[in-house]
Amino acid sequence: MGPLLPVLVLGGSALAYWKKPWQKKMTPERKALYETAMRTLKDPAKLRDLANAYDKEGLKIQAKMLRKRATCIELPEDVKKKHRECFEKAMASTNVPAIEKIAGAFENQGQTIVAGELRKYAEGLKAAEKAQ
Repeated sequence: MGPLLPVLVLGGSALAYWKKPWQKKMTPERKALYETAMRTLKDPAKLRDLANAYDKEGLKIQAKMLRKRATCIELPEDVKKKHRECFEKAMASTNVPAIEKIAGAFENQGQTIVAGELRKYAEGLKAAEKAQ
């Protein structure tokens, strides 16, 4: 095993170096900052700055969602009004699959809070259905 040991050590080091960018994780601090920003930050420029920082840390999904949130904030008022109407209709519906589909559409646009509200409502409908 003598001559193989340096090869294994160097190979392991190279693999660790290569994998390191992909192993970035959401620390509790990063997660708290991300969730707070998604809920409360209304400045698209600041959301994009934060997205750039998350990108540099290898947190691509969170960066993408922050950018989507920024885009949503910049939507014209008439589009925002249609989104509100869609949300209200979904919250008045009892069609769980449709509600979940709408929640997914909102989430894909970066509107995670709205999506969460719809999912919570859908779960309540499911629970009520099972209780009957």
